[in-house]
Amino acid sequence: MALTKGQQTRQKMINLMYLVFIAMLALNISTEVLDGFVLMNDKLQDAIAAAEERNEKIYLDIAASYEANSTKTEDAYNKANDVKVQTNSLFNYIQDLKVEIAKKTDGSDADVNNLDAKDDLDAASEVMLSPVRGKGNELKRRIDQYRDSILLQIEDESKRSIIAKTLSTEPSQRAKKDGKTWLVATFEKMPSIATLSFLSEMQLNLRQAEGEVLNSLAQSIDVKDIRVNELTAFVIPQSNMVMRGTTYKANIILAAVDTTQRPRIVIDGKELPVENNGSYQRPAGGTGTQSFSGFIELMDRMGNPLRREFKQQYTVMEPMATIAPLLMDVVYAGIDNPVSISVPGVATKDVSARVVDGGTLTPSANGLWVAKPSPSNIGKKFMISVSANVNGVNQQIASKEFRIRALPEPLPYIEYKDQNGNTKIFRKGALARSVILGTTGIKASIDDGILNIPFQILRFRTIAIDAMGNVSPEMSEGANFSSRQLDQIRKMTRGSQFFITGIKAKGPDGIERDVYPMEVRIN
Repeated sequence: MALTKGQQTRQKMINLMYLVFIAMLALNISTEVLDGFVLMNDKLQDAIAAAEERNEKIYLDIAASYEANSTKTEDAYNKANDVKVQTNSLFNYIQDLKVEIAKKTDGSDADVNNLDAKDDLDAASEVMLSPVRGKGNELKRRIDQYRDSILLQIEDESKRSIIAKTLSTEPSQRAKKDGKTWLVATFEKMPSIATLSFLSEMQLNLRQAEGEVLNSLAQSIDVKDIRVNELTAFVIPQSNMVMRGTTYKANIILAAVDTTQRPRIVIDGKELPVENNGSYQRPAGGTGTQSFSGFIELMDRMGNPLRREFKQQYTVMEPMATIAPLLMDVVYAGIDNPVSISVPGVATKDVSARVVDGGTLTPSANGLWVAKPSPSNIGKKFMISVSANVNGVNQQIASKEFRIRALPEPLPYIEYKDQNGNTKIFRKGALARSVILGTTGIKASIDDGILNIPFQILRFRTIAIDAMGNVSPEMSEGANFSSRQLDQIRKMTRGSQFFITGIKAKGPDGIERDVYPMEVRIN
């Protein structure tokens, strides 16, 4: 018996609500992760303030040198002012983007430093990636322009390499394999608080790059007394975000460098070996805010020790991985389900995944993964476990559990072309006899805007009802109308009805199922 229009509509609504519910569960971001981003963003603001304070002192030193001897320091003074203008311009532009994303997230009265809807996945995409008014391309252009200009001011190749990496807008290897640009990989479907943290880190990288240029300019001025009086200890980490179980790395340097002697560096009471050249490493243990302190000691020209103390904080985050099936976060039994698996900050080649239970998981040619649950496990769990090679150590990162579902029921249809040659789909109602006779038979598929999966028609029955109420059934031999069925349709008069019932179809999962019947009225 055919479902009524109301029953079919209600069934579709139930299916859609279920899929949306599953998607919401899969996309739910834990409060701990969101709070970690809040903590990280707060620490980044402190680091930015400290970098600005250090840079301002160097600006004052260069200005004082210019006042004392303008002829000797004019070039460095002018370059310093130019760097200041460039840095502040880009820094303020990024700050405006943060405010706009915050307002898009929480409304016009949003507080950029205290978001309410931290897990909003649309605000950053709308502000940065909108086809018409998106700001992403302008941000990338400004960063590229600033980076290229700044690198011209620094002679030290190692420092140039660090700045080139921290201000790079090249997509990661994972993003390249997935065909994603730096903009899409950075801002698409990212939680608002994660985007604000990323932009804050970019602002900190700007201040650190600005500081490197200022140090180079200050060293180019032969005013040793001023440089000695303003010696400052710097801690330059390779990254301000560290994953638990990995290693925190930083370079500890003195603003004024004397090539004739190496400074003595003491951290938490232990002296750093001279052969380390200021490179410091420590294991990242517990999560949260970590800190270390110490001093750098150097002999001045009179042979007296000159000591500068330092203290540095950094944030250790829990390991995170992104595991997201592409079909509305639902895995279906018996078919290939494309799944995206990535670990932030880890190259694709260093990420591995496996299925703990429920089916198979294999990497695909385009850099994605293919999950294939077994039909025998419908209703059971499908568990994916992700590991990554971090600094030469294989580490368990995360796991995620999915529920295995059977494929939704397909619907039958007749495919034909209209007078303009356009392909049309007929499911029920009135249809011209000539159109029916011009088709080969019927088809069936799941095509609800989420899945697009064809099914193989094995057989079906047509039942015609004449004016006297007589019923004449005819069977097909597959997906096509048989010759007897075509003769049956030719003899039917306009306004008469026939039914296509007893439809048997087989899906890609290999399961045969009964398909809802069709009602056709000859037009």
